[in-house]
Amino acid sequence: MNRKKLYVQITVCALLLGAAFFGNSSGIPQAAQICGQIKGAVMRHMTMEDVKAAGSRITGSLTEMPSKVVSAMARVNDQSRYGEPIDQKASGGIKQVHAAAGGVVAASGKDEKLGLYVKIRHEDAVTVYGNLSDIRVVEKERVQRGEIIGNYETASEKDFYYDLEEDL
Repeated sequence: MNRKKLYVQITVCALLLGAAFFGNSSGIPQAAQICGQIKGAVMRHMTMEDVKAAGSRITGSLTEMPSKVVSAMARVNDQSRYGEPIDQKASGGIKQVHAAAGGVVAASGKDEKLGLYVKIRHEDAVTVYGNLSDIRVVEKERVQRGEIIGNYETASEKDFYYDLEEDL
């Protein structure tokens, strides 16, 4: 077997395995069907021509997949480690305040400038939430991303305060 043919086979197999992995984890029926085709192709003994033909068919199927896959991948790539601390779309006078990321409550209480506040220590940052109407966590408590840590009243005289202080 010549070296060029071997490299082509390795490349095609890597592409097929990558598509199979993506198909299994995407939750999209078309991707799962393509994944099944890939598994069937890899499980039997194939000639180089068979591998090329299967690769062409599968590549064609992948390019026809819905745009949902592309937008889902874009959302995952754009997603930050830190979530939104407050749901701006929520209606009503009281909004729940969420931990932007998992961590440990470093401090909470009342401050002249921040009013009722919560500070959460994360692996590489500290988040500060201020001007809350109530606090639902205590110092040294471990919180998860999205967990409710307090509330904020939109009718309050002061704006909701949020700060992300990343360690350098």
